[in-house]
Amino acid sequence: MTLEEIIKTRRSVREFLDKPIPKEVIMKLLDMARWAPYACECWRFVVVQDEGRRKAIAKAASEQHWIATAPVVIVVGADIEGRGERSINLYCVQDTAAAIQNLMLTAVKEGLGTCWIGSFDERGVADIVGFPETVEVMAVVPVGHPKNPQIMEGEKRRPLEEVVFWETYK
Repeated sequence: MTLEEIIKTRRSVREFLDKPIPKEVIMKLLDMARWAPYACECWRFVVVQDEGRRKAIAKAASEQHWIATAPVVIVVGADIEGRGERSINLYCVQDTAAAIQNLMLTAVKEGLGTCWIGSFDERGVADIVGFPETVEVMAVVPVGHPKNPQIMEGEKRRPLEEVVFWETYK
């Protein structure tokens, strides 16, 4: 699969097969995540496979119980300890976002589905995975084999002419 095909194939997957993911595949996703561009390399990842913890995370993620059906849930945090305001408010967000994108694109290449979850009780999820006060939860990413592989097929996007501007905005 080419990079272009991977990018155009990635979708938010919310239904997963009850099929484990080998540790070496999980490690590959995380390795590719850490190769993302960064300003302060603040990202921290907790891999959750335990069913009870996955269910607790799903409950803390606005009762999105389907999250627990993924065999792996990766909680992405940003270590803000000793960082300035710009690092906390911008660089950590950018760093973790880039890492999550790499992780999700690598998952597609590996035949896996993911979903970027941003709705959650931050402290609740942090407590479940043991993050200290200095690590902020940035995202929850369920990972698994898509129950319906067709969901990974193409989808339309707004035309470039509607979202791209040259020199100035309008």
